[in-house]
Amino acid sequence: MKLKLLALLVIAILPLMAFDCITDPSSITISLNLAPFNASYGLNSGSSKTYGGSVAIDPTSLYDQSYTLTGASVYDITVATKGPDDLGNGGGSVSVNGVLLFTYAGSWNQFKTPQSLLTSTLITRNPAGVATLIAAVTGKRMVTFTVNGTITNTPSASNVDFLVVAAYVQAYGHR
Repeated sequence: MKLKLLALLVIAILPLMAFDCITDPSSITISLNLAPFNASYGLNSGSSKTYGGSVAIDPTSLYDQSYTLTGASVYDITVATKGPDDLGNGGGSVSVNGVLLFTYAGSWNQFKTPQSLLTSTLITRNPAGVATLIAAVTGKRMVTFTVNGTITNTPSASNVDFLVVAAYVQAYGHR
């Protein structure tokens, strides 16, 4: 009898309890994997031992536009060299929207294995550059990567050797 009375009491109280139900999908924040920001910089043959340039990327082209972004974070940035030549020692800087993102230094061949901002001693990041990248992504503004670099040996052929910068960003948002 006590069990029946307790069951009736619970059934009577349930409708009075304030359970929150999710009725608005915009209140659910989900992770959005953005495609990587990839920027490549070709090196020209000749006597110049400097290279660089700018590449602009629209962050809205990297995710489904039906989502509203509420935040973002950088989870890695890599720099790598491609091509057959050994261009000796060198280094340079990478800026994002005019703010230094990181510097790099070492031999060209060390960078043939992509160097990660997380683990490489050849890269030094600038927190202000990371913040600028995040602000551009969440503000849906163009992201422009600018590279200025030097090498000790010149390339043997035009646009065979190049530098690749890739930024990996995780965004958060809702529909």
